[in-house]
Amino acid sequence: MKKPSVFVSTTLIVILVLLLLPAVTYLNQIISGSYGIQTHQNTAIDFTWQDVNGTQHQFSDWKKGPSYLFLGFLSCSQICPIRTHQVKLLMEQLTETEKQNIQFLFVTIDPQNDTQEIRQQMIDSQSAQFFSAELTPEQLEKLQWKLAEKSTASSDINLHTGNLYLISPTGQLKQTYTQQQLITEKLLIDLNTMMSSN
Repeated sequence: MKKPSVFVSTTLIVILVLLLLPAVTYLNQIISGSYGIQTHQNTAIDFTWQDVNGTQHQFSDWKKGPSYLFLGFLSCSQICPIRTHQVKLLMEQLTETEKQNIQFLFVTIDPQNDTQEIRQQMIDSQSAQFFSAELTPEQLEKLQWKLAEKSTASSDINLHTGNLYLISPTGQLKQTYTQQQLITEKLLIDLNTMMSSN
């Protein structure tokens, strides 16, 4: 009787991991009581970025409170417009006072095509809390690795994860939202929970 090949064994392990991952994610959300995947490592998020006017900012100095972070590109017809709309719906649920310290930063992963003018029109003009950023290739790659947005050295922008990240006022990654369809009320609960604990 032949032993199963290494290929078959590896394939079965990969399939098993892919099947278990959603279950582990769901259990994490149930246990933590949060909607997003709660991050316990207290990963510090900081980088230098350029706004649509060409002004340089340091993320840690720029943010005023909780921030939502998304890495995408504006010619994307899939998850990128969905995420932007989801954050806009969330902002509409907040009072004017609550909105003042909450920001959404769209980081382009396609700076050659996402010009300052296009970013202004599609992101920054939507709300006083919406900003778009261009990073140097080095800063972008560092941020992608830190957020696990990039698992290979491939530069194919279509392989981005489409995750939405909630960053605490102290600059720590607190929640990662991986689902395509997000429920605004549940995002609001996570946001309020984080704000009340700070």
